[in-house]
Amino acid sequence: MSDTREIIASMAAEESSILPFTKGLTGVDLWFNSLTSNVLYGSLGLIALSVVMFRATQLLCAYIRLISTVSLPGDGQKYWTHPGTVWPKLKRQLLVAPLIRKRHNKELQISAAINVGTLPSRLHTLFLSFYVLTNVLYCCILDYGHKERAALLAEARGRTGHLAVMNIVSLFMYSARNNPLIALLGVPFDSFNLFHRWVGRLVVVESLAHTFFWGVNNYAVFGLEGLTTRLRSDPFLVYGLVAMVAMVVIIIQSASVIRHAFYETFLHLHQFLVVVILAGILLHCEQEKLPQRPTIYLLISFWVAERLTRLLRIFYRRSATAKIEALDGGACRVTFDVRGSWSKTPGCHVYVYFPALSLWMSHPFSIAWVESIHQKSCDNSETPLSNDSEDDFRPIPRSSRTAVSCVIACRTGMTAALYRKARQSPTGTISLKAFIEGPYGGLENMRSYGTVLLFAGGVGITHQLTHLRDLLGAVGDSTCATRKVVLVWVVQSAEQLDWTRPWMEELLRMPRRGCEFNVLRYVTRKAPETLHSYEDIALKDETGTITVEEAEYQPSYCFGRPDVARVLNKQFRERVGAMCVGVCGPGGLADDVRAASRNLMEAGNLDFWEEAFTW
Repeated sequence: MSDTREIIASMAAEESSILPFTKGLTGVDLWFNSLTSNVLYGSLGLIALSVVMFRATQLLCAYIRLISTVSLPGDGQKYWTHPGTVWPKLKRQLLVAPLIRKRHNKELQISAAINVGTLPSRLHTLFLSFYVLTNVLYCCILDYGHKERAALLAEARGRTGHLAVMNIVSLFMYSARNNPLIALLGVPFDSFNLFHRWVGRLVVVESLAHTFFWGVNNYAVFGLEGLTTRLRSDPFLVYGLVAMVAMVVIIIQSASVIRHAFYETFLHLHQFLVVVILAGILLHCEQEKLPQRPTIYLLISFWVAERLTRLLRIFYRRSATAKIEALDGGACRVTFDVRGSWSKTPGCHVYVYFPALSLWMSHPFSIAWVESIHQKSCDNSETPLSNDSEDDFRPIPRSSRTAVSCVIACRTGMTAALYRKARQSPTGTISLKAFIEGPYGGLENMRSYGTVLLFAGGVGITHQLTHLRDLLGAVGDSTCATRKVVLVWVVQSAEQLDWTRPWMEELLRMPRRGCEFNVLRYVTRKAPETLHSYEDIALKDETGTITVEEAEYQPSYCFGRPDVARVLNKQFRERVGAMCVGVCGPGGLADDVRAASRNLMEAGNLDFWEEAFTW
């Protein structure tokens, strides 16, 4: 009997010793928690500073190359064709290298209908590994000299919860369209979106660990029944549980296979869950006056400010009238009549809202063309006076309007509804009210390269058009070093070649002043039976090249997929000065161009860039 009393007394003493560690800050090392977050963001700051210095060096080299070659003929740029020693190896093995072999943006598919996302690049993997491993290290540095396991668990609970909140700062920054780091570091939104997904997974894992460490101590004191009672009755725990459940739901619905299959549903639910998580964490911290409260208020302020910035961008332009024209080949040509001037920076994209189709959800689209529409006031009315391509290179009056054009491929959801609505119109054209947010992007400038080779797949041509227009315009003004421009465009059907016909014709009419401009077009599907010129074209030029002089009269193209390596090798052998290779299109094409470019980087001065819209 005495033994039983001793056991009960021992258990009661153990429970009473654990009880202080079941809630609040008892056992939590606040000083070291603060140190870990300071070291984490200090190291990220050093990485950012290194990238800024690297970016500044790149821009300086490009500027020196530009001013030293802008007035030289093609044969005067030979100095810039030679590679360096260490730099080409660094580019090939790290900066533009995929994680393994050549796969990077081509999606990993379980079946024809199910994919599980893409692989990060080697450089992305290096950064993400550093980020994740340092977080794991900070979570594992505990005071293992504690005599009581409960104290160690309380310290681990505090550490994981603190780091989860601190990492939400990065999570929000990386997801923002108006992220100032994009312009400062020269890192595209696509890369930050990748970091956002991985940091989000890390936050959920740390939050689950935080909940687990709390649960172990509480189970030891209260048992399962008492633990569930506390979860239902204690507001501090209820709010934390709500945030935790929302995090689990958000990580499940963010899986690539679900995100791609139900994108619009994902987007709505994602935003709602973010609000739930923020509210839950804030109320959770307020109940016990936890030291993470200022960070939560900072997060809420940043989140609200970023969305207010989006609204200001939209309302500055006011609503736009969008003319939607259904095109053969499954796409719409959309022209927005927007207020005021517009940035001529090439390679930009916008987010478009169609309230009639989706009240508050936006979609990103590359800008294909920008045209000024000058207007004058006459008898209190406005009459369009001109719509001339030459106006794009003149200052635009404040009273003017601008036509911003995109080509939108028919996929699912909003884009399918837009195409269907235009297709069902008797004229194949409709007008809708729209809001346009942007422009965003435009990080690449290719004017310092003697040779520019651009690959486009399908609707990816829209991104390349603005670069072509910028280069040819600069050639006409003698403000760039480019002496050779080649466009390779791959489409599924011949009808899709008409998507950009008016703009391509205008590009071909632009003055070139000694710059060679060639277009190679490939149609991957079987030739229509009515077409009989394929054999003639193939005999004449198996690459499918259209010279500027021929293009307006003989719009030739080849059937089949291009041999990317062969095309690139040919242009590399015939290059003028430094060479830049860019690609915008499906993941498979982008990976092929990347692989072919990497193979040549140590043989000559060649840079590679990719515009990807992975999500």
